[in-house]
Amino acid sequence: MLHLLRRLARRLALLPWRALKAAGRGVRAAWRALRAPAGRLGVQVALTVLAVTGALAAGWLVVPGAGPAWSFGTEPSPEAEEAPLVLTPEDAPAAGLPAETDDLDEAATGSPTDGTTTQAGATDLDSWARSLAHLGIPERVLVAYGRAELVSAVENPGCNLSWTTLAGIGATETNHGTTGGNRVQADGTTLTPIRGADYDEMGPMQFLPSTWETWKADGDKDGLFNPDDIDDAVTAAANYLCHGDRDLATPDGWQKAVNSYNPRDDYVQKVFDRADQYGRTSTA
Repeated sequence: MLHLLRRLARRLALLPWRALKAAGRGVRAAWRALRAPAGRLGVQVALTVLAVTGALAAGWLVVPGAGPAWSFGTEPSPEAEEAPLVLTPEDAPAAGLPAETDDLDEAATGSPTDGTTTQAGATDLDSWARSLAHLGIPERVLVAYGRAELVSAVENPGCNLSWTTLAGIGATETNHGTTGGNRVQADGTTLTPIRGADYDEMGPMQFLPSTWETWKADGDKDGLFNPDDIDDAVTAAANYLCHGDRDLATPDGWQKAVNSYNPRDDYVQKVFDRADQYGRTSTA
């Protein structure tokens, strides 16, 4: 019995040494494996996986709600579409201060195309234009707008065209013939011809060549039909706006007329805003 106990004690005493020797053999085997190419790659992959796993675990612990930006009911809303342009005017633009002359009846007698315009009438138009200098419209151009209103009242009865509409179009098209440093001279022609970049539109009122051939006018009765002459251009524009028995004193008639000049809602809106401003400011 004593002999058996001594043998058991020696075996127990040798266990740590044998374990140490086994561990040594394992370390030496692992070292040999690590020195091999496949071993090195495996270690790198294992370390990378451990690092990524640790980072993700830390993120979820530190920020419990982490994840996609649209999680938990916070999905970004789509950008709102641009609202379509809606015309706001419910009326035709303000007519403004009428282009009256003392000799209106005399100037309008007979054929409206015979060129009859008294010196007194011209003087009255000049005075009228000077009284509206605060509008910022060149005086020579404003005289042309006023004259076109008077002529249209004879040539297009019932149209009720106001100079403010012509001014709204002139402002929108070429800033009253001054676009690009241009200007309207004393004889009514622009310093240099104004031509559009897209369709070769002509003059201060920007007529298409084909439209001008149909509606051309001799507003100053000099025997010429010149789209670069403000008098001819605004007279032709007045006839074009009024054709088809339109009544520009009504909202529907006014909008149809200007839309036919350029069929874009934003264009019609710009003309309305400027014409209405001229009308209200001229009578303020």
